Amino acid sequence: MAAETTKSAAAGDDAIGVVALHSFSSEELAWRAGQGCRASFTELVRRYAPRLSAFLCRRTRDRHEVEDLVQDTFLRVYENIERYDRSWRFSTWLFTIAARTAISHHRRRRPTCAALDVPVGACDAAAERREERENLWSLAAELPERQYQALRLKYNEDMSIEEIARVMGKSQVCIKVLLYRARTALARRLTETHP
Repeated sequence: MAAETTKSAAAGDDAIGVVALHSFSSEELAWRAGQGCRASFTELVRRYAPRLSAFLCRRTRDRHEVEDLVQDTFLRVYENIERYDRSWRFSTWLFTIAARTAISHHRRRRPTCAALDVPVGACDAAAERREERENLWSLAAELPERQYQALRLKYNEDMSIEEIARVMGKSQVCIKVLLYRARTALARRLTETHP
């Protein structure tokens, strides 16, 4: 009887309108997804998939790999959603899983001879890079990976120093230093490109 009640509640949760789901915080949606609400999990994917893609794009330049990593991340989240601790922001938990998924992926991947070939459309990629350099994030992308990642988590994901430290597996002091160095380097590059 209790199992039927739980299934009915989960089915009722899935019937909640999309408008109502938009009003829930990510933490509430994660809790609801852990209770079996598929619509809540779908809303989390809708909210975070583009942000995860941007975050993981720095780890790999291949769009297909980024898509695979985003899917793998959400699969791991789905499999472990009941383990999510509501005392932490959902985004911190999610981006920690994404970072670890990317690390695992790169450890498994073996370089091949094809990786040494010049990619088709290299001229198109060069043109795209020239256009991207016109904005601040493209300048930031030239920073060392850890500095860029710290900036992205701070300003795109609005994470605190503590949350960034947890995602990156570094101390809070290290994160502050990374952010300081990244800001200093960006300021220097901006003055060089726009005297």
